[in-house]
Amino acid sequence: MSQPFRRSLTAIVYDATRLAFNRRQIRIRESEASLVEAKAVMGTERFVSVDIGAAKGLLPHWESLEGLGPIYQVEPRDDACDELRGINASRRHPEDFHVLNVALSENGGPATLYVSNAPTGSSLLDFDPAQSPDCKDYVDLTYRYPIVPKEIATQTLGAVMDEAGEPRIDLVKLDVQGSELPILRGAGAARLDLVLGVEVEVGLHDFYPKGLGFEGVTKFMEDHGLELFDVRVARTHRPRNNDRGGYQRDIFGVHENSPSISARIWEFDAIYFRRKSLLLAARDEGALRRMIIVYATYNFFSESYALVEKAESEGILTASAAADLQKSIVAIHHARHGRAWLADSPALERLRRLIYRVSPRSAPRWCQHMYQEYPSG
Repeated sequence: MSQPFRRSLTAIVYDATRLAFNRRQIRIRESEASLVEAKAVMGTERFVSVDIGAAKGLLPHWESLEGLGPIYQVEPRDDACDELRGINASRRHPEDFHVLNVALSENGGPATLYVSNAPTGSSLLDFDPAQSPDCKDYVDLTYRYPIVPKEIATQTLGAVMDEAGEPRIDLVKLDVQGSELPILRGAGAARLDLVLGVEVEVGLHDFYPKGLGFEGVTKFMEDHGLELFDVRVARTHRPRNNDRGGYQRDIFGVHENSPSISARIWEFDAIYFRRKSLLLAARDEGALRRMIIVYATYNFFSESYALVEKAESEGILTASAAADLQKSIVAIHHARHGRAWLADSPALERLRRLIYRVSPRSAPRWCQHMYQEYPSG
């Protein structure tokens, strides 16, 4: 065994041991180090994020936003809001979190909420599997049924943000069972033309109107200066007797998530970012700084770095300011993802190739900004 390879292997074992036995403490230290650098990027700026359909709390990649500004969590269900408040009370920066117990729609006013058996499947859209002969077999009956219509009051996203005193939204995430696009329209053109990032769930089945599908969402985003940057695919196996592992176990004798049985694409989370050309044309240093945070939330660190390079070349940032921002971007990456086995060296490259040859295809995989198990990702 060569000396460089031995040193690399020792570093990997050390890192893995630390992660295994001190995971929580290490995560806290990494978060604190990342926050220090993110605040350096922000300067005097204030980051505004909105999570619509926030049941169960923040997704892992949004945890890095804590401490940078207000995080609005929008949920129509009383029990989900109570749970969110309980989670937020034990956070390091509870003052950042604002739970809004409200239902959103495009135009506001009274609406019918179709409450499913599992409340997270509830929607403002009427759900009728009988209208979809090709997709109805995939419906989880215990998740959806019984569906109980409930008359509710709704507000627009724009009105809710007005009440909160927020003239703009920097980053918004929507997961509301098909009503994502109407809710976004309700934000109003002024806010939509300023938003820097949107994460939205897009159904790829035909239970929802065609205009609310991927083509409609993408055209809407493009009309407001946003471009598609990434998708994270969710797939589903065909159920047998309402059991998603039925065919795998009963017919083919393999486990439910065996990669030998393909799963149908069902939906994906699409990530849209404001176009760099528009950001640079506006010559707004504050927006550029906030955009760096948006990129970093989804691990697009190279895009952050390139944005700073372009801003410096166009005279928006001084050489000194650009150098400080680039240093912070690298530091944020290191704080969140600094692991010995990710280093660029010939010895580690040989080790990675060996691991890839022997690792099972069904092992959990890294999907851009978060881990995802097979078959999704």
